[in-house]
Amino acid sequence: MNFTAIDFETANNNPASACAIGIVVVENGEIVHEISYLIKPYTDWFSKYNIAVHGITPQDVRNAPRFEDIWHKIAPFIENAEVIVAHNAGFDMNVLRRCLAFADIACRLPQSACTVQLARKELPHLHNHQLNTVADYLDIPLNHHEALSDARAAALIMLELFPGIR
Repeated sequence: MNFTAIDFETANNNPASACAIGIVVVENGEIVHEISYLIKPYTDWFSKYNIAVHGITPQDVRNAPRFEDIWHKIAPFIENAEVIVAHNAGFDMNVLRRCLAFADIACRLPQSACTVQLARKELPHLHNHQLNTVADYLDIPLNHHEALSDARAAALIMLELFPGIR
């Protein structure tokens, strides 16, 4: 299976406030491409909670491109994917849809797969199924809440736990 793993970080609780994206492309069971961007969100407001989680500040994205300015660079990895994979796919797909809507970009998104759900099914004995817990259990390196590292970890979890993917 070929898929694209994504991860967003947001400036606040508004799904359209993406401030970073990480993308990892997997073909024939191998990571073939990785890309990440800081994004200037559509709002200038960063919650202290979100900054504490991911460390991205308004100063970090002051000169970053808006989502619509990077869409042409990331669209092929998303639109052409067989599946979009994310750890807590509901969150990341909602951020993607909201950013697309805010930028007035129409596209057909592929189906998504959630590595949280997969980990709950395949690793029911873990005390929780947060990304850092699952990555630690599977010995996957992780710089948690750094978008590219999180996307890479989701891709590697998918490769590790989804039967027959390799």
